[in-house]
Amino acid sequence: MVSTVFDLNISHQAQATFKKNIFYSEAREYQKPLKNMIKVCPKPMQWASIYKNLIAYAKLNKCTPSHPPNPLILAGWNYSNDIDKQNRWSKTIEWAKNNNCHEIVCSISEDDYYYVDEMTRGEVMPLGGSMKSTWSFKPKNRPSSKDLEQYISILLRNWSEIVGNDIARYTKPLEFTGKKARRLLVLADVDHSPPWGGWNVLAKNEEQRRRFTIFRADINKAISPHKVDHVDFKTDNFLTSNTSPMNK
Repeated sequence: MVSTVFDLNISHQAQATFKKNIFYSEAREYQKPLKNMIKVCPKPMQWASIYKNLIAYAKLNKCTPSHPPNPLILAGWNYSNDIDKQNRWSKTIEWAKNNNCHEIVCSISEDDYYYVDEMTRGEVMPLGGSMKSTWSFKPKNRPSSKDLEQYISILLRNWSEIVGNDIARYTKPLEFTGKKARRLLVLADVDHSPPWGGWNVLAKNEEQRRRFTIFRADINKAISPHKVDHVDFKTDNFLTSNTSPMNK
């Protein structure tokens, strides 16, 4: 697990500034795409801090209801989808407005919000992944072979612009797989690690995991109206493969 250990003697403000600087360093090249993503709610650490301040306010002032909505953090975060999180945060904002402490929920910066390229809905599995609910499921047709060839061609021609030079240097899109062609197979150099942890393993750190979400979102924007739900990485024979970026 990749995490940051904070000195408990450091002030909360200093800790927040320190973590924000880490995010700026790790995700500088991804700040622009975030503007096109959906804002869901504050990240768990920031949400917990705001809730603590709202509770403190409620103890000193007569509020209706007497307590703010509970934040979806810890287990609540893992067992809720994005719609749940956004709705709970909206109720928190409404509670703050109704009780004249809106400035508390407005104190959070844009960089401390949790963003996604597509909102998850329905039930959530024990490990946090979303399950497709039957009421929202829409059958998707497999694109024609001609369309898939065109999508791969778009990715190959513009790969560095789509995913960034650092990632493009050690990767190359190969083909769409799966019954609906909604998986993308990408060749990757096992000797280099992506910013989200590993080629086939996501880091537990929320900010690092978001880098993969942005990576996939950028791919989907490039091949729209088609979309991939998964990106698989092939790491064997990278240096010797005829399709390797290093053999162009």
